[in-house]
Amino acid sequence: MSENTHSQEYDDLFPVVVIGAGLAGLAAAAHLAERGAEPLVLDADSLWPGGRLSGGKPDVIAHEGQDWTFKTEHSVHGVWGGYLNLRATIERFTDTKLQLSYGEDWVNRWGKHVRHMEAGNAVRSKYIPAPFHYLNLLFNPSIWANIAPWDFLSLPGLLVSTALTVGFDPIGEGRSLDGLPMSIYFRGWTPNLRATFTGLAVNLLAASEEDIDLTAFIAGLRFYTMLRRDAWQLRFFPADTHTSLIQPLIDSITANEGYVMGGMTVTRIDRSDVGWQVVATAGTGEVRRFHTKNVIIATDAPGAQRLLAASKDTAADAAEMIFPEGLRNAVVRLWYKTSPPEGVMGGMLTGDFLPDNFFWLHRIYDDFRQWHDATGGSAIEMHVYGPKDVLDMPDANLMAACATEVTRAWPGLKGQFLYGTVRRNSGVQTRFRVPDERTLAVNTPWDGIAACGDWVRHDTPALWMERSTTTGIAAANTVLSNLGLEPYPVLYPPPPELLARGLGGLIRLGRRVLGKPIMGLLRATK
Repeated sequence: MSENTHSQEYDDLFPVVVIGAGLAGLAAAAHLAERGAEPLVLDADSLWPGGRLSGGKPDVIAHEGQDWTFKTEHSVHGVWGGYLNLRATIERFTDTKLQLSYGEDWVNRWGKHVRHMEAGNAVRSKYIPAPFHYLNLLFNPSIWANIAPWDFLSLPGLLVSTALTVGFDPIGEGRSLDGLPMSIYFRGWTPNLRATFTGLAVNLLAASEEDIDLTAFIAGLRFYTMLRRDAWQLRFFPADTHTSLIQPLIDSITANEGYVMGGMTVTRIDRSDVGWQVVATAGTGEVRRFHTKNVIIATDAPGAQRLLAASKDTAADAAEMIFPEGLRNAVVRLWYKTSPPEGVMGGMLTGDFLPDNFFWLHRIYDDFRQWHDATGGSAIEMHVYGPKDVLDMPDANLMAACATEVTRAWPGLKGQFLYGTVRRNSGVQTRFRVPDERTLAVNTPWDGIAACGDWVRHDTPALWMERSTTTGIAAANTVLSNLGLEPYPVLYPPPPELLARGLGGLIRLGRRVLGKPIMGLLRATK
């Protein structure tokens, strides 16, 4: 980790203090430092900043008489078509060149029957426009092995769900509709199609089915796929996210006279004569106090809630806010002596599969690709979002269960297992809740404090890494305006395709007439 330190004479006074060195905090700090604002970034992790994009101790595997070293991380992350601010940040502060995904598989299992279908390119096909572009899948012969004739009985329910998606913008309207389950979306669907799109929801929201609300699913569909075909266009980093993104951001911050201090747990923020005093405890137990006019809170939601509740000047307002909970998940990596046939970089697993998605690391990352070229081996990463009893399995059991699923999906790998790891991510994944007036916003109720993160309120329709980056830039702009410096542009996704835009307008018109009866019906049947 790169780190600068102030001389003792000035080590308690900074133009801005950023609390948290995840993507949101580092994005904010990098933009501030580029404008000469010299931020101080404080993070509790003394070794691996980056939050959910952090690195870790490398895995070393002995294979064919040689030790092979593989960098680790929280998990593989895709850069979607709508991640405009993230891609702009990558271009501004790194030399990283993203690689385009050449397709994404949908692998479905019912019992012993496994079916593969390349779905990404089909969904992006030019033939049928959004929001009906999933019908392009019908032109792929593989789809007919995954659906039954009675699935066409879902057509009325599909049309109603599509209308709901294009005509209702939960984030834009600031309507979380807490308590409405995702299952409402699938009313009138056959079990087969319901299970398939539930798998899509689990992957988009990085959560188990029971942790996904109706409005969160609609927001995910709108941003990632339903309004534009090119929104579902994935790119991947050429190496782990710490190497490709986090460390370059830290290097840019320190090169522009900013400071990143690890091992500092912020316990409260108090008003002071300067503006704010940020109180932090070092790993040694030493208590440090930093003074600043500007604070950016860039922690996860539970961390922000604890910090604001412990600070007397923010506790009253924070008590009236809703902070999303953090979810745990598991990432399983498996190495094999041989490789499956050439194919896509990754995809989703639905039906009876235990893991929720997969990524072939030797087709994505340089270090894995070099090992594959030298040995012919392969490596796969699988994400497990739940349910709870699965996440409670011991590491050895979870790894064995995922290895069994691999051989079901790719029988040629049976008996070729080489090595495996399990990484537990405990309570750091946001359970996405549509931000509303009760959510902490970029511009907070307290003068001199801004906030950013994938859970923070802002008018961007984005989720996850793009929301983190967008709110990070927006928070930096708030501070830059306070300092009289030029802000950065904040980018928004292009408008929906013409058909989706027109249909959405008609639905919104109908909602103005029938909206209250419809919402009453939804709440009555939840």
